[in-house]
Amino acid sequence: DIAEKLDLKSQLGYFSYCLRKLPSAYGKLDTNRLTLAHFAVQALGILGVWQNEELQKQLQLDKNAVIEWIYALQVLSNEDGSNEANVGFKGGTFLGGSFDQGSSTRQLAKTPAPASYDHGHIAMTYTALCSLKTLGDDWSRVDKKGILRGMRHLQRKDGSFQCVSVGSEHDMRFLYCAACISYMLNDWSGFDMDRACQYVRDCRSFDGALALVPGQEGHGGSTFTGIASLVLMDRLDDVLDSEWKDQLVYWCVSRQVGGMQGRPNKAEDTCYSYWIGGTLRLLQQSSDKRADALLDHRALTKYVFECQTQMGGFSKVVGAFPDVLHSFYSLAYLSLSQDNSMPQKDETNADGFMNERRILQSLKCTLGICSDTAVSFGPDVP
Repeated sequence: DIAEKLDLKSQLGYFSYCLRKLPSAYGKLDTNRLTLAHFAVQALGILGVWQNEELQKQLQLDKNAVIEWIYALQVLSNEDGSNEANVGFKGGTFLGGSFDQGSSTRQLAKTPAPASYDHGHIAMTYTALCSLKTLGDDWSRVDKKGILRGMRHLQRKDGSFQCVSVGSEHDMRFLYCAACISYMLNDWSGFDMDRACQYVRDCRSFDGALALVPGQEGHGGSTFTGIASLVLMDRLDDVLDSEWKDQLVYWCVSRQVGGMQGRPNKAEDTCYSYWIGGTLRLLQQSSDKRADALLDHRALTKYVFECQTQMGGFSKVVGAFPDVLHSFYSLAYLSLSQDNSMPQKDETNADGFMNERRILQSLKCTLGICSDTAVSFGPDVP
């Protein structure tokens, strides 16, 4: 029973601490701080924190301060449009820049860029939009048109997306980020679907899984991002025929070795509970078969809880220290494993913490955010 095994108080403490102040070990990820914040924000959403103002006070969380910090990382369109390819959100404050909570979008746009490489990153733009919406922001200060114009510069001829405009890696991860951005903004003008679908086809491995780039080995993470992208584009059935779907379902189910492995002959890893479990959840939407019911969820949940630590969070493997990425994806899988059941009511104890019998908030695994956040987007996706 998840409600009995989840150390809710420790999990709330862990994720709230990571949102307020990251441990020093994360210093090497300074350029990715927005993604780390996203993991914490979404995990706290699954735990129901953003619906409970009293609990936010107990955990010393100021969501308005988080919102302002995210907006401070936005690279806005210049008045002359000279930085069109660079618009979006960057991952941290490593390049400096303005942090003025009272400034409007247009005032910030007049602020000189602190460096020639002050540009948005497509993964950071995706996580920024998700986090802002989860925290209750209305996106009124988001340079939506600038983001969409900038995405046109990031899609390559092969259909993939690069993460920044100045030359970078390009693979399935960033195609997924672009699909999420387009879906959430309800505007696909910066995204060539036909080329993107062809890229997904080109990344098919011999065993039916998807690789990050053509010719490489299939992988749980790239398989999820490719399938989720097709679902967001409403092109899943156009790209995958029944034979490929059956092959992919077999590949996904074969990755369970108690816990879930990301590739054949690899060790168990908690994050793949979500990547592969989520892939099966998405595949079943276009089939009469309940694909994720083919997994042994009792064994998979047991492994995830074996990786729950006394300090809160979840580790990658049993006995390791927790990290915010594996902690979020472990919690995300536990949410999916409850078949997206919603709690009947809020229950708190005398300390202001939610009762451990409370069910986790449901998740839209296509986007990686809670269902109650995703209701503002359409059409509906799993």
